[in-house]
Amino acid sequence: MPSNLPSYPWQKVGCDLFQFNNATYLLVVDYFSRYIEIAALGKDLSSEKVINHLRSIFARHGIAKELRSDNGPHFSSNAFAKFSDTYGFKHTTSSPHFPQSNGEAERAVQTIKGLLEKAADPYLALLAYRSTPLQHGWSPAELSMGRTLRSRIPVRPEVLCPEWSYLKRFREADAHIKKRQKEDFDRRHRARNLPPLQPETYAWLKYDSLTDTKVSAPAAGLRSYIVEGEGSRTFRRNHRNIIAVPSEDEAAQHEGDGHAAR
Repeated sequence: MPSNLPSYPWQKVGCDLFQFNNATYLLVVDYFSRYIEIAALGKDLSSEKVINHLRSIFARHGIAKELRSDNGPHFSSNAFAKFSDTYGFKHTTSSPHFPQSNGEAERAVQTIKGLLEKAADPYLALLAYRSTPLQHGWSPAELSMGRTLRSRIPVRPEVLCPEWSYLKRFREADAHIKKRQKEDFDRRHRARNLPPLQPETYAWLKYDSLTDTKVSAPAAGLRSYIVEGEGSRTFRRNHRNIIAVPSEDEAAQHEGDGHAAR
């Protein structure tokens, strides 16, 4: 009996426990997207440990309306019944001695075990599953998050962007908020753009007791520079913490300009 497709992602989920390499894991699979989450339980197989991991998964994806599981003691306890009541989801268990009725989770367990057995990095294996199109042509990530996940396999940049109807309005609103915040900050703190520092410029560093330092080159960061100190030591500092010091020639020139003006 095939299950009906839910109306939206993470409306209905299946969960199960499985063993791999002498460790026990909790698996949760979304019936809509087939997106899979797993969590290591360690040696603690109590209801409280299972419940805590489910809380974490629900915090990421939203609380399911229905959760299907077997009749294991971790799912049939009073603590789990209280958890389902507090979080407001329906808990449906499979018939005793008939695990096929929790078939979605059973199939997901076999899929994940197959991935973990072949993978040197289990996280890359999970990423590969979540970003690979299923038989109908869409990946679990696309169906759950509305976008493709970036993985080791090169993809077109546009497929990493979600196709949301409100995306343009969101970008405009975000740009407006940031512009207003910048203007307010600049006004309160009298902020201004600092002139760029040239290589070989002698400098004094705030918060550093260093002498004979000079700017070497811009660093690979916004408004950041590499400064050379004594003994060929180098430091990376933000422009705000670098005070340019005029050389002796420049100081003499400024002094001469001052006398000429007088």
